[in-house]
Amino acid sequence: MDFITGATGIVGRELVSQLISAGHTVKALCRTNSDVTSVENLITSRGLSLDRLTWVEGELNDTQSLESSLKGCTRVFHVAALVSFHPLDEASLLKTNVEGTKNIVNAMLHQDVKTLMYVSSVAALGRQENKIVDEETPFEDGIGETGYSRSKYLAELEVWRGQEEGLSVAVVNPSIIIGAGDFTRSSAELFPQIHAGLSFYPAGSSGYVSSSDVAKACVLLADNNIRGERVLLNSENRSFKSLMCEIAIALNVKPPFRVVKPWMSSFAWRAFWLIEKLTGKRALATKSSLNMSRSIIVYDGSKIERVLALEGVKWEYEPVNKAISRTAESYLASISS
Repeated sequence: MDFITGATGIVGRELVSQLISAGHTVKALCRTNSDVTSVENLITSRGLSLDRLTWVEGELNDTQSLESSLKGCTRVFHVAALVSFHPLDEASLLKTNVEGTKNIVNAMLHQDVKTLMYVSSVAALGRQENKIVDEETPFEDGIGETGYSRSKYLAELEVWRGQEEGLSVAVVNPSIIIGAGDFTRSSAELFPQIHAGLSFYPAGSSGYVSSSDVAKACVLLADNNIRGERVLLNSENRSFKSLMCEIAIALNVKPPFRVVKPWMSSFAWRAFWLIEKLTGKRALATKSSLNMSRSIIVYDGSKIERVLALEGVKWEYEPVNKAISRTAESYLASISS
């Protein structure tokens, strides 16, 4: 039986579905208020049975419930994470992403569950402009680094510590993930923001990969017993303008047409900061997130093709435009209902 954390997220729901489709039995960790119904609807919409899925309530920071939930499992897919670039969330990022991962590793060691597949992020790698980022690009902490990046890097150290203590592990580092799910969180927030009307787009660029591909990579790496590897997942490198315009077209709204210039970013994060102080509502963007959006980062996601080819498995990324189209359709359906 497979154990999954973060099963209701944009990657987790895909992972649950794909594991069931591959014939595996799944035990999924959820909170009391988690949206398990949408995950079950996704599974049944694909003609799959819910008989292979069991929900267990628990928290990453409740070690006793984790150990109890892991009984009878042979593999763990650790997907759950907090994604935030807000300075006020740094303590929560460390608690969820680092302490939560530490607890997963320790619970596995105590319950003798040997196989761990960890969904990390390219944020745990270095970000170097004018240089292609791959699995070997080292993380470099500093003043400009975000709390989220730091938390994912430290969480990976817990995973590799688990390997030293006897676990068989593999890590995937996806770039920005495009997929349907909770449109108030993470990268999925971009769809309602663009649908509401955005005139401006950031000047930078980044890499993108579909949530379906991230899940597929986890299943293939686990099923083919590929261990001790880190694999960066990136389908395409695109400018933010290109991505946001394509999302706007898929949502049938006017695409953004003005670039955010450096002086605008400097003004914007101060304005957002002031509004947050006056209203108590979280800022739409922070100094660090706006600075990141000006960077031109290129990612190399080709390693997975080579790793799987050694096992006789052919890998092809889903085009980003297909992921955008499918996610836009899901978002429009969610607001119409």
